[in-house]
Amino acid sequence: MEFEFPASPAHLGEVRRAVRAGLHGRVSEEDLDDLLLALNEATTNAVLHGSGGSRVEVSVRLAEGWAEMTVVDRGQQRPEPAWRDDEADEDAPTAISGRGLWLMSRLVDEVRLEQVKPGTRVTLRHRLSDPDLENGLTA
Repeated sequence: MEFEFPASPAHLGEVRRAVRAGLHGRVSEEDLDDLLLALNEATTNAVLHGSGGSRVEVSVRLAEGWAEMTVVDRGQQRPEPAWRDDEADEDAPTAISGRGLWLMSRLVDEVRLEQVKPGTRVTLRHRLSDPDLENGLTA
């Protein structure tokens, strides 16, 4: 599934509903909850910090037991995150903002940030707990 939405917080609920509908019955409920929360963090970051007022692109794919979600904004380059992935949970960011990338890294197996011209691409990959669901092989 691929779509774009206006870079406004008012559209974030629509994004979550669309992805939930597209993945419902194709991934476990636990995976779905983690994927939606990670995607919400990525799209929120794109809207608030990277969109530059333009549209945000989202794609979601299921293949070979993995879910892959990509969010692309068209804003200015962002600074590197202030945390490292090898930090313990007790070292999680404690500020009111700035926890999105840390949270994404705890919800999915891979988080990739790439600079694109212009903007940033965030790719989230998660190994599915029941990969047979994606192919409709379980009851």
